[in-house]
Amino acid sequence: MSKKAFDKKTILVAVPDFVGFPEGFKLGLTALGFNVYVLRNYEYIKIGFWNTLVHTFKKVLLGVKSFKKQKRRELDYAKQLQNLAQLNINHFDYALFIRPDLFAIELIEAVKNKTDKVVAYQWDGLDVYPEIYTRIDLFDRFFVFDINDLSKRPNLLPLTNFYFDHISPSVIDNDVYFVGYYKEDRIEDLLRLARKLRDLTLRTSINICVNATKQITKLKKEPVNILTKQVSLMENIDNVCRSRVVLDVANVVHCGLSVRPFEALGYKKKLITNNVLVRKYDFYKPSNIYIIENGNLDGLEEFLALPYEEVPNEIIEKYSFTNWIKYVLAIEPHQAINFPE
Repeated sequence: MSKKAFDKKTILVAVPDFVGFPEGFKLGLTALGFNVYVLRNYEYIKIGFWNTLVHTFKKVLLGVKSFKKQKRRELDYAKQLQNLAQLNINHFDYALFIRPDLFAIELIEAVKNKTDKVVAYQWDGLDVYPEIYTRIDLFDRFFVFDINDLSKRPNLLPLTNFYFDHISPSVIDNDVYFVGYYKEDRIEDLLRLARKLRDLTLRTSINICVNATKQITKLKKEPVNILTKQVSLMENIDNVCRSRVVLDVANVVHCGLSVRPFEALGYKKKLITNNVLVRKYDFYKPSNIYIIENGNLDGLEEFLALPYEEVPNEIIEKYSFTNWIKYVLAIEPHQAINFPE
């Protein structure tokens, strides 16, 4: 579909205020011709001096630790509603909520009252943030990321992640790229792989975000970059485009694919992953995707020496942001995005 097909269509995007996601979605939708309005949450909003004193009193003297979280949520929800009012828009053609559990029910209802079609994508498992169950029925179409969630409600629809197809190619100046948080359940496997790649004398950019001194101490002598601040969405995409191979380490609480396999597909990069689910997808090719099973790295060097094998354009386009948003909003023509059998 050409950009003109979306011209003069208004869309409200409610998306977590995390590593540049609001800006990334706005750029992607604007590139398609939408008139875009963005709402974000304020999960880490400051609660103020007086509320901090109350929190300290309740925590120290009463053993109540939830006051700060509850107050943040109240202030967050109030800010969301204030920002919607400040947009001063009476009608939207579409509204898209990402992680709707982060947004006030009152906000969702207010948006629904002035929008033709309101859809949502829960890109974490439903049971990871169970408050989402109170919001599912508010939407015209509700999509889930986790394959196991489809059976939990009759009105849930399948949806994978995507890659932004308005991004221009970059000059490759790196071999292997990774960015992610330090997680105890995966750090040893990640470090072992980093050492293996170093021994193969590859140019690597393996970036691990830390939040504790002991994590920094553990990583200091390893062939990784220690980050105290997460890489922004657009910076990450640029790093992916500049690399020959993308590394993906799955989150054990999910049953689905992260954005990395789709970025690798869209930007024509080879992929190293421990997520065995990728083998079931229509874009899987052994020459392009190396799957680590039970920590086994046999054949990795041979895989890296293989040239990239082209994937049919129809499959690449299926997982593009353009097709993704058309499928989500039920705009024809589009390719349906289903979970593999």
